[in-house]
Amino acid sequence: MRRLLSAVLLGCSAFEPEVGDPSPPIDAGPPVVFSRDIRPMFDKSCKYCHYSTQQSHIGLDGSGLDLATLGSLRRGGNDTHQNIIVPYAPEGSALVQKLYGTFSEGVRMPKYGPYWDDDQIEVVERWIAQGAKGDDSE
Repeated sequence: MRRLLSAVLLGCSAFEPEVGDPSPPIDAGPPVVFSRDIRPMFDKSCKYCHYSTQQSHIGLDGSGLDLATLGSLRRGGNDTHQNIIVPYAPEGSALVQKLYGTFSEGVRMPKYGPYWDDDQIEVVERWIAQGAKGDDSE
């Protein structure tokens, strides 16, 4: 019986998938740098509603989402939490969904417009697809 079990287990090992380090699932294109490529768009569109560093921050007060630093962005808001950015998965990231207006809660962002065009959102998607790396003090 042991020999039969050993033979079956040995034979099954040929069907085991290879296991290795996960890698980004898609070719994410040229590197996106948070401070150079993403932060300026936030500064232009999100600063007056979602930056704790501003005198008025009605969006932060209502949603709990602080975009003043990458660290605070990673914490997400009341509805988004850590799903705000899902590294290597832009389609699962609430930030992308909010920019497209497909998130299950609230309205499309920026709330009072103008909405980001597809090219701007694509930069965010590429950054997330590349792992959403950056310095938390950015």
